[in-house]
Amino acid sequence: MGQLIEHIGQSGPRSLRIRKNSVVADAINGSTWRLPHPRSQKEVELHTYLTTIILPLPMNVNDEYEWIAGDSQLRIFRSATTWEVLRPREDVKDWVDVVWFKGCIPKHAFIMWVANYDRLSTRSRLVAWVVPISPLCPLCSTYDETRDHLMLPCNYSREVWREVLHRCQPPSIMFTTWAELLSWIRSSQSKRLTLLRKLAVQTVIFHLWKQKEQFGA
Repeated sequence: MGQLIEHIGQSGPRSLRIRKNSVVADAINGSTWRLPHPRSQKEVELHTYLTTIILPLPMNVNDEYEWIAGDSQLRIFRSATTWEVLRPREDVKDWVDVVWFKGCIPKHAFIMWVANYDRLSTRSRLVAWVVPISPLCPLCSTYDETRDHLMLPCNYSREVWREVLHRCQPPSIMFTTWAELLSWIRSSQSKRLTLLRKLAVQTVIFHLWKQKEQFGA
């Protein structure tokens, strides 16, 4: 049943009339269990299980502790198994292969990762946080600076993309949204061209962001 406090609940010590730090011997009186009549289904399950244990318990048996980590079959402590249970997990993102891949440049991949979550500190986000600045894009001063605008349709950014993409089989129509950008990266029929597009896109995203930062928030 696992830990008794988890099976019965936090009210278990009061319901069973035993201390939270009690040992098994505290619940035994000679050859019988010294527990009150069960009042819940969980307590009934406990009493049913206890009827399978013959009393009195042998005195020459030492208590043993088991380490239970999730669904692991191991009963000993392993830091790797414990870490896998404790760390938060999310569903695998559909863009993970565009960000993390063999040969990526770590600092470029990191900015791409943040951009995919749309967590770059663009001016539109800063304004939403009540930062007293203009929301206009510092590269074109025409539209509000969002991730998609800054990285794609901004006039400055489009010129950069135009110079880069002609080496990577550019799309027939220039992408204007982040989803279109990711789709274009994966549309290649060649692994080499796909790798080239991933590297090129991450490099452009990284340097556009660095260029933007030179203008300040």
